[in-house]
Amino acid sequence: MPRVKNEVIKQYLLNALSEADRAQFEMLYFEDDDLFQRLCEVEEELITDYVYERLTDSERRLFDEHYCVTPERRKRIEMARYWRKVISDPR
Repeated sequence: MPRVKNEVIKQYLLNALSEADRAQFEMLYFEDDDLFQRLCEVEEELITDYVYERLTDSERRLFDEHYCVTPERRKRIEMARYWRKVISDPR
């Protein structure tokens, strides 16, 4: 099985893949525990990049429109914001 690039995983999370590519990716990660683990890792990186404002304008728009749609995801984003504040506060 060819290795799925992290950029494809990121596009999946941002809902930027075609329907066919999305369905194919989902079949792959349901069958491959390592790919699912990478999906989780890329998701954490994406949230961190969002909180630290490292996404492009188009990625940020897609993140706001498609990723932030569930309460669980919004809670994860708020937790990342909290940790950013804790880490950057010298006290």
